[in-house]
Amino acid sequence: ILGGAFTLVMALGLPLFKELGIDASRQQLYMTMIMSPWAMKPFIGVASDLFPIRGYNKRYFALYSILIGLIGCTFLLILYQPNTASNAISAGPTAVQHLADLLVICFTCISYEGATLDILGEGKYSEYMRLRPDSGSGIISYKFGMSLAGSIITQMYVGPLSDMGYFHTLFWIALGLALAPFFPTLMGWIPEKKRSSQEPGMTKLCPGFLFDRGMFLRKRTPFIVITLSGLAGPLMAAVTTFADLEIGLIFSGLLLIVLAVITYFVFPKVVFCVILAMM
Repeated sequence: ILGGAFTLVMALGLPLFKELGIDASRQQLYMTMIMSPWAMKPFIGVASDLFPIRGYNKRYFALYSILIGLIGCTFLLILYQPNTASNAISAGPTAVQHLADLLVICFTCISYEGATLDILGEGKYSEYMRLRPDSGSGIISYKFGMSLAGSIITQMYVGPLSDMGYFHTLFWIALGLALAPFFPTLMGWIPEKKRSSQEPGMTKLCPGFLFDRGMFLRKRTPFIVITLSGLAGPLMAAVTTFADLEIGLIFSGLLLIVLAVITYFVFPKVVFCVILAMM
C-alpha cells in the first residue's frame, strides 16, 4: 500500500500539473512540497516516542495520519472534476495558480499519511529485530519487496489513465489506498504495549495525552536537533513554493548552516561529516 501510494503521488503530480500548463521549474517546486512530509519522518518518530496518545505511541499517530490522508483524497475528488482544468485555464493564470496550490496541499496530505505510517512501521520492525536478532533482516526485505510490488503495479496503470485524462479515477484509487490501513490500525493488529502515567518519568499532560519526560531528559539535545531537522524540510519547501523563490533560497541556506553548526557540536564528528556531505 505504501509503495502504491508513494508512486501514485509521484507519478500523478507531473501529468496533472502539465495539463494545467504549469512550467517545469514550478512543477519541481510543487513536487518538493508534496514530498516534504517524508523529510518530517525524524520529527514524527520523536513525537510518537515522547507523546503517547491514550497510552499508545504509534496507534493514534497512525490513525490521525490516515485521517489527514483521507481528507486530502476527499478534497481532490471534490476539487478536481473533468472540466476543472479547462475552466481554470480559461479563467487565467491566477485561477490556475490557486487550483495548483490547492492540489499541492491535497497531495501533501496524502504524502504525510505515507511518511507517518512508514516511520512508525520502521520503529516496529526495529523493535522486533531487537527482540528476535536471529530473524536477521528478513522483515525489512519483506517490507521493501511488498513496497516495490505496489510501486510496479501502480506504475502500470497511472501512465495510461493519466494519458486518457482519467484523473478522477486515480483519485478514487488514492482514496482506497489511504483508507486501507484504517481498520487494521484501529483494531491494533500490530501489537503495542499500552503506556500509563504511573510509569517512572511519565507525565500526564491532559486526558488522553502523556509525555515521556524521563526519555526526553535523557536524550534532550538529540531530540531537539532531530525535531528541528525534521521540520526544516517542510518549512524550506513551503517558503520556496508559496512565497518568493529568492527568499526561500536564502532561508534554506541559513537553515542548513544552522543545522550543520548544531550537528557539529551535538553529534559525533563522523555523523557531522555524513550530514555535511549530504547537504
